[in-house]
Amino acid sequence: MLNATLVSGIVLGFTYGLLAVTLILLVRTTGVLNFAVAELATLFAFIAFELHRSGLNALATVLITLLCAAAAGPVIYAVIIRPRRTTPLFLSLRTLGLLLILQALIEMKWGPNAPYTFPALVSSGRFAIVGMNVTYVQLASVIAALVIATGVGALTRSPRVGLLLRAVSADREAAQSLGVNVVLVDLVAWSAACVVAAASGVLYAQQTVLEPEMLAPVLLAAFAAAQIADMKSMPVALGSGVLLGIVQSTSAVYLNQPAWSQILSFVVLVGALLVRRYRSRTGMAVST
Repeated sequence: MLNATLVSGIVLGFTYGLLAVTLILLVRTTGVLNFAVAELATLFAFIAFELHRSGLNALATVLITLLCAAAAGPVIYAVIIRPRRTTPLFLSLRTLGLLLILQALIEMKWGPNAPYTFPALVSSGRFAIVGMNVTYVQLASVIAALVIATGVGALTRSPRVGLLLRAVSADREAAQSLGVNVVLVDLVAWSAACVVAAASGVLYAQQTVLEPEMLAPVLLAAFAAAQIADMKSMPVALGSGVLLGIVQSTSAVYLNQPAWSQILSFVVLVGALLVRRYRSRTGMAVST
């Protein structure tokens, strides 16, 4: 049972890590903390569910879902963020409104018949690795998470796009005065963030049932992982998410109290906030 718990914790942790990467990506580039990230991930999981149910194969389902997510990013920016642009704090609060809108839409469309069984996008079966039984779905989820996280990291570190993202993050006004198209940078950031959120939703739905509130408990853990990374380091956020997933999965099984996993996430989040406050006072920072 320990091996199965460990594997499920690792896979769950990668979901935490990917959502944390999404949060960090927007904070580092636009200054906006997206409270609606879990609802966006859920929405795209349902879109993938409907696409697959319409007869599309797994590859087409994933590609179209990610394309929809990439297109949704600029739409969200144009409708929610761009009009009467204000401070990052108030822009972040706007995403709370987006969260409520998405919650209502998802509940109206899919809530009455929930939960659903999300179709397996890879073949069923399992194999043994280092003495642990791993399903092909779990392996595919981990590989996909690593590929996506690596891709986002490469984007933020690329000589051109990454430089523009960092410049806008450091000082929007100065970057704009130097000729940087900050609106275009924002669009790229929101598009990439929505793609990562969509991937997170699809990967998580593979591990559980599909329902409107499936990712709500995950959001707190994602915030905790992002805070451990000081809202800066994506590798640290991904690793923290995996570690938190293992601890939560193990505690839920051996303490026989699933609610403890949420309490643990809250404790970690508060601890990370305190550490971050201490780091800001002492001038310490997490390496990016």
